[in-house]
Amino acid sequence: MNRGRRLASILVVASLGLGSLVGCQTETGKAAFVGDTTITEDRVSQVLDDALAKSPKEEPAPEVSGSPAPPTELPVTRQEVVDLLVSIELARREVKEKNLPAAKDPTEPAEIAEALRVAGDSEYTKLWAEWLDLQTVITENTPRAQLTDEGIMKVYNAIAKTGAIQPGLSVQQVREQFGEAVFAEAAILVSTALGAQAEKTDTKVNPKYEPISAPMAVGTQQGPVFYNVPFLSSDMVTDVSL
Repeated sequence: MNRGRRLASILVVASLGLGSLVGCQTETGKAAFVGDTTITEDRVSQVLDDALAKSPKEEPAPEVSGSPAPPTELPVTRQEVVDLLVSIELARREVKEKNLPAAKDPTEPAEIAEALRVAGDSEYTKLWAEWLDLQTVITENTPRAQLTDEGIMKVYNAIAKTGAIQPGLSVQQVREQFGEAVFAEAAILVSTALGAQAEKTDTKVNPKYEPISAPMAVGTQQGPVFYNVPFLSSDMVTDVSL
């Protein structure tokens, strides 16, 4: 399977916005708490520093009309690392609690390294591969759901913020553009599962990382679009399997 098709099929990640949860009490060196698991600032730094060290070095943009060149955009930010670590921890708990099977076709880090702009042997890329597999397992083992208008618009607005799609469309226009909207449906299914785990584990994050959100992406003809969606509650889907 070529990289474009592979990304289109696996990068259907859901958002995990935890803005409604209570932030961590200020504790030096702590980024987040998920149940009895503590994500330390040192752990975040470890993943971030390794990713930046193993990312391709881009040439800075040339100066225009004497103006200073804009700073080179980093492939990974500290916020993104925290989002990823929290999301993975919650997804692991969901899979373990429901005794879900392992991914049938595990993602190879090398397959997504180019899209992430980080080397395949970096821990960040390996974590992303695990994250994609966890989401696939949750999606494949969760009853199909019918998107509500509110749910599909949450996904649409999140993508629109990236500039990858025209903003200001109506619900009808969005549904026409999204077609069957499988990726949006998957986003909501996973989001709901992770949101429930966040409540069960009393997940808390350091205020400086709020609102926390899970990495999300969707494959397009121009390549994957990465974005974040605010927390999606269960009332944005209607279970049609009952």
